[in-house]
Amino acid sequence: MSRFYNADASVQDVIDELIYDDGRFPDLRAAKIKLIMDSKPKVDKLNKKLTFAYIKTTNEVERYLTKSGEQLEGYHYFVFIYDLVWEMSDKANRKRIVSHELQHTFLDDKGTYKLVKHDIEDFHAEIEFNKDDPMWRQALGTVVMAKIDQMKEDTKVNR
Repeated sequence: MSRFYNADASVQDVIDELIYDDGRFPDLRAAKIKLIMDSKPKVDKLNKKLTFAYIKTTNEVERYLTKSGEQLEGYHYFVFIYDLVWEMSDKANRKRIVSHELQHTFLDDKGTYKLVKHDIEDFHAEIEFNKDDPMWRQALGTVVMAKIDQMKEDTKVNR
């Protein structure tokens, strides 16, 4: 079984809300974004920091391979979300996770979708967006890491 699988409608709903309803990412209205769940956690071994999600631009081959009847030019971005984080997140944190990934995007003057790195640990715009709960990432990360550790222990016991 693959560690990757298509995200369900709940992820698309969050993306649509941020792009269309909130209007925070107007440049992404024409972007094609493939949402992919990842069942394998990515943890930085040095600082034990869990990656909730990440985004990448597609290359020419990936755009070609993702062309279909409804995706005439293929996808511009792939967004990967760690499924356990998504499952353990409430609506507000789901929105924060997706919003953070969308902050990496920009449309250059030639109409090409690209990515930018963080301007600080997060993004200045996200600090304002998350002012009601500035420690959300640490709190969610702690809970999810505890769940990962518990799942590892359960696996050892059941061997």
